[in-house]
Amino acid sequence: MRDFKRTFGLNGCTLGIYAWLGMCVSAHAFTIDTDNPDLAIRLDNTVRYNLGWRAESPDSSIYRNSLYDDSDRKFKKGDLVQNRVDLLTEFDLVYKQTTGFRLSTASWYDNAYKDHDVDTYSGSSLPSSYNNNRYSGYTSRYYNGPSGEVLDAFAFTRFNVGDIPVNVKVGRHTVFWGEGLLFPGHAISYSQGPIDGQKGAANPGSETKELFLPVGQVSSQAQITDDFSLAAQYFYEWRPTRAPEGGTYLGVSDIGVEGPDRYPIAPGVSLPRLDSKTPSEVGNFGLAGRWQINSWNSTLGLYYREFNDYNPAGLQIISGGYRFVYGVKTKLYGLSLAREVGSASLGMDVSYRQGTGLNTRVLGNDGQPARGDTIHLVTNSVWLLPSTRFYDTGNLVAEIAASHLQRVTHNADVFNGVGYADCDDNGRNKWDGCSTRNWVGAAVNFTPQWLQVFPKVDIDLPTSLNYGIYGNAAAGGGNQGALTWSVGIKATYEQRHELTLRYSDQFAHSHDVDGVATSGNGNYSLNDRGWVSLTLKTGF
Repeated sequence: MRDFKRTFGLNGCTLGIYAWLGMCVSAHAFTIDTDNPDLAIRLDNTVRYNLGWRAESPDSSIYRNSLYDDSDRKFKKGDLVQNRVDLLTEFDLVYKQTTGFRLSTASWYDNAYKDHDVDTYSGSSLPSSYNNNRYSGYTSRYYNGPSGEVLDAFAFTRFNVGDIPVNVKVGRHTVFWGEGLLFPGHAISYSQGPIDGQKGAANPGSETKELFLPVGQVSSQAQITDDFSLAAQYFYEWRPTRAPEGGTYLGVSDIGVEGPDRYPIAPGVSLPRLDSKTPSEVGNFGLAGRWQINSWNSTLGLYYREFNDYNPAGLQIISGGYRFVYGVKTKLYGLSLAREVGSASLGMDVSYRQGTGLNTRVLGNDGQPARGDTIHLVTNSVWLLPSTRFYDTGNLVAEIAASHLQRVTHNADVFNGVGYADCDDNGRNKWDGCSTRNWVGAAVNFTPQWLQVFPKVDIDLPTSLNYGIYGNAAAGGGNQGALTWSVGIKATYEQRHELTLRYSDQFAHSHDVDGVATSGNGNYSLNDRGWVSLTLKTGF
């Protein structure tokens, strides 16, 4: 990956073994004195407190659709949609700067979800997606709490094989390859680990690397020469991508994904949710080679990966209920290029996916989605902003992504695409969510900064925008006209205490029939979900 520390001018990141581990040890980390110069122990706690208010009234065209009412009617305009405290605890032990282990845990509680109730539209003939209109244990755990989970839990070592330095990690951790930043669905790192979609939905503009959830794996890197390195990873654990659950403020559909209890299909008739059909825990792996081309001030990467997808491929109705199914055995071939030009860092990913899951509404008779071969391109740039009369410094991240459907290789009859039966035979087009052969999207994060506006206080103005320029991605990851944006102001005191005020919103094209939103292009069920958030973050 590119040198984000140099590009952004980040402070407080300890180098050496910590940089290789992917950790930035902050200035407020607590160092435990061991009286042993070979042993370093650090403990770091970060507390985040979030308040969020709904800024828009529920739209009747959305909540009158029984697939969306649980999520849309949970909160009224002005209600607290988030009243959450999060604690991230990180523990690191390093012996002789070569060997050790890392453990990190997350814990949380959100008082905005303390009642566990779901509010179904009274005019609907269908019940809610939760038994007794009460959250399931799964949804209650991740949205209300108090609860927690282990994130990183791995051991590491560094040694030489002859003259070749080798690094190895074993345990639950994250590895992501390539140069993709803002479009995880089209980068080389696609499905290189599950994504925390709940965090991504609540934090528009989050970079891909911030959203990966750690999974159990063995990863290694060998510096073969000064200019060439090899990397490999093998997974022994599989966890699903985490999406906003039905009945929560940013839930796209009431029946998705792991939390809801049932799928109402007719008055008095509901299908119970069954355990998802998940792939094998083992088998995902990848190989990578990277060349430092000094004459170009560039790094070239080549990649090969085989993986079972962490994202659900579609919904399957079977005897006894319904379940979500995850795609398997996708192959990815990738090439990346990174280059430093002055204060800018340029990056590009090109990848070819073979047998990847395609946009599917109803799975085929074999219980699998439509599958095919796709080409993906991501190109981006990161600028360290120069001092001007308008701001002191800051950064600008811009990314353009594109995808092309080369061919449908399996279950073409259920492919939700223009020119295929699932769309054409039902009179649907791209504005109803049907995929097109080509897609293009763009995203921008612009964060000007003013230093020492008050004693020890810096001010940022973080803004983000993500927009679908053309078409609907065949393998998911973008829709024409779909817009997500946010604007905020952040104050940082002594480079460790942060207070951020932000407004976030989104829009997607929708079709109304008799005043009810029945179809659309993208997450149109969230068109009335603009919200204001206030976040306090500090460490000890």
